Amino acid sequence: MSNSIRLIIIAGLVVAIGVALVLLQPPGAAEGELQAAFDAEFHTRPDGYKGLCAHYDFAFPTKPRQMDPGLMYQACAKGQVDVINAFTSDGRIAAFNLKVLEDDQRFFPPYYAAPLINAQTLAEHPDLEAVLGKLGGAISTQQMQQLNYQVDEKGRKARDVARAFLVDQGLLAQDAQPRTADGAATIVVAGKQFTEQEILGEMMAQMIECTTDLDVDRRLNLGGTMICFNATRSGDIDVYAEYTGTGLVSILEREVMSDPEAVYELVAREFDEQYGLTWLDPFGFNNSYTLTMRHMHAEELGIATISDLAEHCRELNAAE
Repeated sequence: MSNSIRLIIIAGLVVAIGVALVLLQPPGAAEGELQAAFDAEFHTRPDGYKGLCAHYDFAFPTKPRQMDPGLMYQACAKGQVDVINAFTSDGRIAAFNLKVLEDDQRFFPPYYAAPLINAQTLAEHPDLEAVLGKLGGAISTQQMQQLNYQVDEKGRKARDVARAFLVDQGLLAQDAQPRTADGAATIVVAGKQFTEQEILGEMMAQMIECTTDLDVDRRLNLGGTMICFNATRSGDIDVYAEYTGTGLVSILEREVMSDPEAVYELVAREFDEQYGLTWLDPFGFNNSYTLTMRHMHAEELGIATISDLAEHCRELNAAE
């Protein structure tokens, strides 16, 4: 083979490799711009994308994409998108080393999780308030994030993660076992279809079956908010973990509020009067909406708060 032919082949390979590298680049925003991606619910909720932009008075220069929640974190970490919505207790924030932007103008309502129990169930088994009350204030946002991380990223079972936490916190003895009595009543403990709900459901179930004579029927990973809410209201479910912000915005359809105590008092009162449901003491953590970015990218742009992000977007829009 002549040298000229070799050079032609080498040149062709170089071009092919260059094209391949271009095609493999993550499809993020152009340099200096910001590409956001949100899940479907965040796009439509009043405490989601539209309300956020109105509150902070900005718009992204490029229309945000709609993306599956399970893909957003990885896409952000890889630079395929630059800003995503997240929940403050999600373990994937730590797993993908993402930066939480401070909601400095307090737009997002508080999402404190608490046991939501059918009032008739509570009247028949009043000891449940004390049993589940032991979980009140027991879980910080950082702890819940780590518990989620153990399941989502380490592959541990939610049942085992919940048990280890309860034992570590002194809420259950190491050798505690279900102590169901013959003919005991059954308490149906349910949960929505995501990791955190499964962990919380397991905590409540294990506390009940290991510290009372009641039996427990687990119905975890049922689906969304309205499935669990309506089933609890009808008495098909006895208790599940709900969030104060969800109760406020999605169920009561009230305006967004930022004061945690005011939100809890409102949902507790209205759920009791309208639906016959009782909010017990919150677990302690706040699983509020937030926006996240890659640490390095946020630092390069000088973005630490949502106000910083809004200002950067306004500058980009003004430059067009």
